[in-house]
Amino acid sequence: MLFPWLRLRLIQAAFGLLGLSAWAQEASSPWSMTAYLQQSWPKQTETNRQIREINTAFGASFRTWDDVPNLNLGLHVFRELNPRWKLGLGLDYSRGKVDGAATVATHAGPATLSFKQEYSIYADLFLLAQYRPMGSNRRWVPFLLGGFGLAYERDQTRLVLRNSLLDESLRVDNSGWFPIATLGVGVDAYLTSRRTWYAEAGLSYSWARLRHSVPAAGSLAPSPAVTADTDSTGPNVWLGVGRRF
Repeated sequence: MLFPWLRLRLIQAAFGLLGLSAWAQEASSPWSMTAYLQQSWPKQTETNRQIREINTAFGASFRTWDDVPNLNLGLHVFRELNPRWKLGLGLDYSRGKVDGAATVATHAGPATLSFKQEYSIYADLFLLAQYRPMGSNRRWVPFLLGGFGLAYERDQTRLVLRNSLLDESLRVDNSGWFPIATLGVGVDAYLTSRRTWYAEAGLSYSWARLRHSVPAAGSLAPSPAVTADTDSTGPNVWLGVGRRF
């Protein structure tokens, strides 16, 4: 009767050592870094309304921000605290524009109306926390993500109306810092049994808005100052690849 009992104890001890070995492997690589490509759908409610007002006033059909991709590059760096919690930093960078030209009717005859709204830089920096409800010692690791930080944007809006008699324009330069917060869910999928490289997919929702008054220049300016409203609030989807080290 002794040997079956002893054999059971040895099996239990072996599984315990395997668990300690797995944890030692996790602990020896507490850092992780993920690079990703993210598609965002910002509200841009006020900005899109202003573009539609231009379309109505001049009979044009310029695209709004709802009609163009909003892609950004991102990087997450995390330090593992235990099998369930990680803390780290996140950085996103993007640039983009909506533009177009149309022939419109004016009191001085047909004229070319050119429109461009371009943000030359958008960047944000997050302090992030990641919670893994099922732990980390598995092939597929789902997680919850949350964080807050600061964002910065610099953009310019140009509107030009020209023909042989007309030379009208509008220019608005906008820039500033604003707070940002995010909540999301995702999953890491390790690519090999060594658990070094992994693919990542996630879905999040962000809250961020820069609304203030900025100078407007040119003969088409409705007033010396206009409201610039950068509303980046909205859902995001990202795909990335990462490595533990």
